[in-house]
Amino acid sequence: MKVGILGGTFDPIHIGHLIAASSVYEALNLDSIVFIPAGDPWQKRDRELSSGRDRFEMVKLATSDDDRFEASDIEISRSGPTYAIDTVREWKRLNPSDELYWIVGSDALSGIPSWHEWEAFVSEVTVVAVNRIGQTASVPFDVVSVEMPEVRISATELRDRFTNKLDTKYLVPQKVSEYISDQGLYQA
Repeated sequence: MKVGILGGTFDPIHIGHLIAASSVYEALNLDSIVFIPAGDPWQKRDRELSSGRDRFEMVKLATSDDDRFEASDIEISRSGPTYAIDTVREWKRLNPSDELYWIVGSDALSGIPSWHEWEAFVSEVTVVAVNRIGQTASVPFDVVSVEMPEVRISATELRDRFTNKLDTKYLVPQKVSEYISDQGLYQA
């Protein structure tokens, strides 16, 4: 199976994530895309995150109506810092015949050499970069580039919109918006 992995904090997941996944799925003729919310993202320890369970529930809701997509709690079920290489190794142990395509925004490419065991990571997966406005990077590993429609949405901006009770329609799936409201996430 050719499996795309889209990891991230997904705090919250938004249409930009879904459009990126859809674009990669089509461009590379993948069998599925797995969304994996980060458990304890070591590079985001400087800010407070919604719980892993809440972020996983939002991802499940956002992907539930699309047969190409699935959600995995592989990282939030693991204790300790979340490292991509550990996720890849665990996935391959459970699914040894899968060919993995790790999807990142082009803005995140230059950060990969700062990742834990990054050389092992890039040797285990095909790194796929989707374009982000104004972002280009030269990196010391092979990358497959996929063009997607330009979408200017950031999770930080979305959290602010929810906190300030501003409209988020068409920015996050309706089910996710309802979950955020029901759970009282991003309240001031």
